[in-house]
Amino acid sequence: MKKQLLLLFVICFSAIISFAADPKVLFEQANKTYRSGDYIKAIELYEKILIDGHRSPELYFNLGNAYYKQENYAKAILNYERARKMNPQDDDILFNLKMAGMNTVDKIEPVPQLFYEQWWENFVNLFDADHWAQWAVGFLWLALIFAVLYLFAGSVSMRKAWFMSAAFTFFGFVLLLFVSDAANKQLNSNHEAIIMNPSAYVKSSPDEKSTNLFMLHAGTRIEILDQLQDWKKIKIANGNVGWVSKNDVEII
Repeated sequence: MKKQLLLLFVICFSAIISFAADPKVLFEQANKTYRSGDYIKAIELYEKILIDGHRSPELYFNLGNAYYKQENYAKAILNYERARKMNPQDDDILFNLKMAGMNTVDKIEPVPQLFYEQWWENFVNLFDADHWAQWAVGFLWLALIFAVLYLFAGSVSMRKAWFMSAAFTFFGFVLLLFVSDAANKQLNSNHEAIIMNPSAYVKSSPDEKSTNLFMLHAGTRIEILDQLQDWKKIKIANGNVGWVSKNDVEII
């Protein structure tokens, strides 16, 4: 009887622990804590979900909001940027990212992109990688259907029509597959980062004794070009290049 009670207790306790550790439960708990104004506790819960290996744009967005409420704008921008990578066209993410950026020190004028680079970036960011892949599969199925119709078409004109349709949709499949791959590479890229320390000197070379070129401040977005031991070669939006300590940045 005692063994049965002990086993029942262990099962119940395990179920409670499992329920508490469920990311959906933790996420709702964190959201409730956020709404109550306890932003520090909300951050702790959101971060716990991330530590457990769960990722979503909603999670990063809400974590960014909690950091924003704590006036930790660098952390807010970092998490908004991570949310944007997963959902690049979300208006709320883009708006909050812009608002957080207004609280940073560095106001860097970016180098204008070539029109085709801007067009391609905007096109890739219309959907995430999964949605592009789903479109690609849809076009592939259409191409196969048109190919079958071509094989069974009775007249020359219909065969030409189905052949052109199959060729067009197969080309669309290849293009969408390429776009999906580009979106996936963008999502998993580790070449963008945020300056996290209040201030960071950008050096002329990966050496503490080298010349200070300029200073960056918390919240500034940078591009990682290279890495050498504890130093990262970076480029900022206006094209300036230099080296910073890896401890000054965090990858988006």
